[in-house]
Amino acid sequence: MKTRALEKYTVRDVLEYRGHPQLQHTVRESDTVEDALELMYAHDIVSLPVFGGSGQTDQAFVDIVSVYDLRDYITNSQGLKEEVDFQILSGRASGKPTVLDDTVAQVVKSRKHASREVSMRMPLEKLVQLFATYGQHRVLVTATDMSNDTHANDDNAQVPNGTRKRGVSVDSGCSSASTQSNAHTVCGLTQYDVVRFIQHHNHELGSSLDTPILNVARVHAPLEPSARGHMPHITVRDTALRALVLLRDSHNSALPVVDADGRLVTEFAATMLRGLTASSIGLLGKPVLAYMFGLRMPVLSPYIVHENFTLSQVMSGLLRMNCRRAWLVDREERPVAVISLTDVLNHFL
Repeated sequence: MKTRALEKYTVRDVLEYRGHPQLQHTVRESDTVEDALELMYAHDIVSLPVFGGSGQTDQAFVDIVSVYDLRDYITNSQGLKEEVDFQILSGRASGKPTVLDDTVAQVVKSRKHASREVSMRMPLEKLVQLFATYGQHRVLVTATDMSNDTHANDDNAQVPNGTRKRGVSVDSGCSSASTQSNAHTVCGLTQYDVVRFIQHHNHELGSSLDTPILNVARVHAPLEPSARGHMPHITVRDTALRALVLLRDSHNSALPVVDADGRLVTEFAATMLRGLTASSIGLLGKPVLAYMFGLRMPVLSPYIVHENFTLSQVMSGLLRMNCRRAWLVDREERPVAVISLTDVLNHFL
């Protein structure tokens, strides 16, 4: 890593700093997409652990499902546009089954990759690489009783799927939870957890945190009608459905919403799917601000930074404001870059 002070830490250190709060919110494979969205909305979380099996006491951990998985599944549904158009024209639901009636099991099955499992002994550098280089937003951390740890001598181990027992895990975006079963624990770590850990050790990082944020962000051309190479964005006139499709296709977690002059108004994120129901699918056919109003979502002021900000200031702001991203704007308040947690972590590699 660029910062040698961080090389002595492992996944275990991050877990011990973060702590192990009790597991509270889960879904079953048989629950619907709407059930998952409702639970995420009610508790302001972005991911849920999925359980299979029958009965309340015999539940096997399956995987984690995130709001980004749900976004991709919903926007790829063949019947979505038809239901949106029907509700826009009639003002009511069609009564036909919708994509929100599909099960969580169908969502998990549709994904190309399962959540990554790592050992508690993995160096922090390897974990940061998973997050920053390979696009992982969450990992599962598996630990057995240390007296019977099959990975005890493998510091870089990724845990094979075959060793996953009846553990449970959750990645809830800005918080995580875990529980234990038969001396075998599986818990989740997120990008946010690692950024918090690094910030906690800022006294060891020296001048690395004084890096200008322009050296961390990928700066795009200003949002002008004639400009090329500007960052992906949506306007206040674009529909929520178009915004979600653009999010999916551009592999972004959020996009800036701009006015006619390209000035930043707010942001539109995949998390805004939370709270969507079968009877409100028609709102996806309305402009993004009307969609937010229809679901009674606040139009939040995004976290804005300027070119004279340092990495230390941006990291502090992200954690203090509980944000997942910061928007770099020019003097006319037009977005030219987004600094995500992934960008922050990538800086330390």
